Amino acid sequence: SAESDASNAAGALARALTAAEQAARVREQQRQLEAERRVHDELDAAYGELRTELNARLRPELGEIAGSFLTDLTDDRYNEFELDENYEIILIGGGVPRQVISGGEEDLANLVLRLAVSQLIAERSGQPFSLLVLDEVFGSLDEQRRANVVELLRRLQDRFEQVIVITHIDGVRDGLDRVLEVSVDDETGRALVEQRDGGRVPGDTLAGLGV
Repeated sequence: SAESDASNAAGALARALTAAEQAARVREQQRQLEAERRVHDELDAAYGELRTELNARLRPELGEIAGSFLTDLTDDRYNEFELDENYEIILIGGGVPRQVISGGEEDLANLVLRLAVSQLIAERSGQPFSLLVLDEVFGSLDEQRRANVVELLRRLQDRFEQVIVITHIDGVRDGLDRVLEVSVDDETGRALVEQRDGGRVPGDTLAGLGV
């Protein structure tokens, strides 16, 4: 009948309008997602460029600071320190680049890089750091280089109010102001801490923790 046909037509029209509204909402969502994707891509590209620029600026600065430490610690055997684009370390002595090979050189290179990063952060912050903690930095260094490290750390007093060195090596204690020895009581299993003066005049600048 005409009434039934009209009802069916009205129902079909309503469904068509609903479908059109849903399609419009989907298109709007797609448009928003596409806009967000473009913003994300632009930010990602900008971040990548900024990271590249910062790396290009920081690598030479870190290399220069680390190089000054390296010269002191190696008695001028190595006088330059470089980081390549992948932050691989290159030591330079007498103008000749040398890849880090021995364990002692690797420990030394990692130490001066850590010190350089710490100094750079302190300089950028505009004030000295109150504390620098170094854990087992002496590694496979020979006796002379260990002594050089201790003296270098002492010269960092203007940048760090206190330096704490954690080490198992007894020989470095003579260069420290204060030593805390940590041991374990065999009977109780408790940690025992004994404080004593190092080989230098007692103070609060350079402390060692022997385990």
